[in-house]
Order: sequence, then structure tokens, then C-alpha cells
Amino acid sequence: MKESLIIDVGMHTGRDTDFYLKKGFDVVAVEANPHLVTRALSYFNDYVLGGRLIICNTAIAANDGEIDFYINDSKSDWVTTSY
Repeated sequence: MKESLIIDVGMHTGRDTDFYLKKGFDVVAVEANPHLVTRALSYFNDYVLGGRLIICNTAIAANDGEIDFYINDSKSDWVTTSY
């Protein structure tokens, strides 16, 4: 694995991702909320196009396959895969 690679699990608004990129690291960011991913792809477009950032719109779960994902419209950090 590349020494200058950071894996940011739960990217949320991208604050940590932004910090890592500005420090010179390459980043693979994982975020399950598609609304946050859309915003991040726009904000970090230059890093994505430059190959320094990969954003994975996925949830991490114990089992393979599709899962339900619930988003709180008022608080972007309140999301869950169980209801």
C-alpha cells in the first residue's frame, strides 16, 4: 500500500479529507450518504480529476449485498443502516 494514502471512512462533509489532501496525502474516502457524496464530488472535483481522491459511495456492513440506509434530513451525521 502507498505510504501517502489515507483511507477516510465516514467522509461526512469532507473536513478531514480536505485536511489530508492539503497535507499532500492521496485519499480514498468512503461515504454512504449519496447527498454528501454529490456535494463532495463537486467540491473536490480537481482532486478527483487529478487522481488524488477516490470517493466510494457505499456503506460498510457485516454482510454482502444491498441494505436499507436511512438519512435524517435535519442532521447529516445522523444516518443508520438499521431502523
